[in-house]
Amino acid sequence: MNQFLQQIIGIIKDLPLAKKIVMGAVVLVVMGGLMGMLLWANRIDYQPAYTHLAPEDAAEIVERLKEQKIPYQLMANGTGIMVPADKVYEVRLAMAGSGIPKGGDVGFELFDETKFGTTEFVQKLNYQRALQGELARTIQQFREVEDARVMIVMPKDSVFIEESKPPSASVLLKTRSRLSRDKVAAVVHLVSSAVEGLAPNRVTVVDSTGQVLASGIPEEEEPATLANKQLEYKLTYERNLARRIQTMLERIVGSGKAIVRVSADMDFNQVKINEEIYDPEGQVIRSRQNITESSNKNSTPTTLASSVNPITAGGGGTTGRQVSDLSERKDETVNYEINRTVRHTLLPVGRVKRLSVAAVLDGRYVTETTEDGATTRKYVARSSEELEQFAKIVKKAMGFNADREDQVSVESFPFDYMSDMERAQPPGYDWEIFLKQYGRSLVNILLVVLVFLFIVRPIIKGLKQPHEAVEEQPALLETEDRKALPEPAARGELPEPEEMSLKDQAYFQARKDVEKTTGFIRTWINE
Repeated sequence: MNQFLQQIIGIIKDLPLAKKIVMGAVVLVVMGGLMGMLLWANRIDYQPAYTHLAPEDAAEIVERLKEQKIPYQLMANGTGIMVPADKVYEVRLAMAGSGIPKGGDVGFELFDETKFGTTEFVQKLNYQRALQGELARTIQQFREVEDARVMIVMPKDSVFIEESKPPSASVLLKTRSRLSRDKVAAVVHLVSSAVEGLAPNRVTVVDSTGQVLASGIPEEEEPATLANKQLEYKLTYERNLARRIQTMLERIVGSGKAIVRVSADMDFNQVKINEEIYDPEGQVIRSRQNITESSNKNSTPTTLASSVNPITAGGGGTTGRQVSDLSERKDETVNYEINRTVRHTLLPVGRVKRLSVAAVLDGRYVTETTEDGATTRKYVARSSEELEQFAKIVKKAMGFNADREDQVSVESFPFDYMSDMERAQPPGYDWEIFLKQYGRSLVNILLVVLVFLFIVRPIIKGLKQPHEAVEEQPALLETEDRKALPEPAARGELPEPEEMSLKDQAYFQARKDVEKTTGFIRTWINE
């Protein structure tokens, strides 16, 4: 091995300065590249475990990672922590078991440690703080929300009902992207439902740019908000109906060969109708009263005599007749109830007054061969019978109502015929996933191959060549080169160097130092 190193050192010493500089630069570049690839292939892949942390949570997580001796890196000015990719979920689960991160807000864990002697005022204040923290954590679960703060104002209780005031709340949001109106309303109802007695119109939501997302005013007092909701409802209804009709037609004529548009005329007025209807023909006896009265009176009349008949006076007395008075009265009272209908009708908001549907269908394409052998595609429109059938299908799907004066139009026009010739391309292999799974292994294999080709293989080749040259040198000298040398006076003797020619001196040096001569010849051949 020492002899091999000496040979290499001797070869390098005999090289010109320029070649030495070039060789050194090449060696440095190759070694630097190999080291760089080796470091890149075997570096630790750090992935974010937490982002947008509060300073308190970040400090506590770093302390736990140090205790567990897990490598980490800080990012985003200390608000984010990265750990090795294979430990991301392990770290998250371990921290979650310890209640970390807390989100920078104090939640109901504030009551985990009960302190004796705490006044009622402090208890109420702590409950309010905990409720605000829990609401902030909940709102941060929205994908668009980066951070949230909730402030709740609880008025003092009063023994007089007329002097009591309802609670109110304000929410400050730091958003990553724009929040839709539905999600802003969700935040409002989330806060109002968590606080006793808090109405949604008492919650104000603003973002970090100062824009008011919810002003706490009822929708009846916000015409712009009501108009936006009405427009959104109308567009949603039209899209859903158009999608239903279009998907049904595409199953018949083919995918991408039907276009459907729907226009809906809606009535958003809220109408309340009170009706009281009487039907004279539908009389019903409600009550009947019959009264019958009868009376019978008997009396005897008395006659007073003003003169005496002498003939009859001797008869001695007077005579009278009895009189009877009989009366009867009947009274019948009948009460009739007229049929009455009382109706209270509240018409729904967003009633469809009229629908207009327009459907455009692609025709058929026929391949024809001309006389010169060229192939062309010809468009064939759909017949009127087919269009009528499609119109009937559309009417059934949309709920056609002639009383509303609904309109339906189905026409056939040529679409872009080149799309009919397109074929679905087979899905390609996902090289990104492949490189992510096996990239490191491939780089390590490539490094091993490069090291073998550029370092190990030249060393092995250099070790073999000197031995082969040494073994072949005596035979070479004994045959051809030996004949070329001048005959010495005795075996092993040569003339003095001063008496030799340049050719003889070369032969002399070659026999004197065979290994050095072999190195010179190899260098010349390589050049």
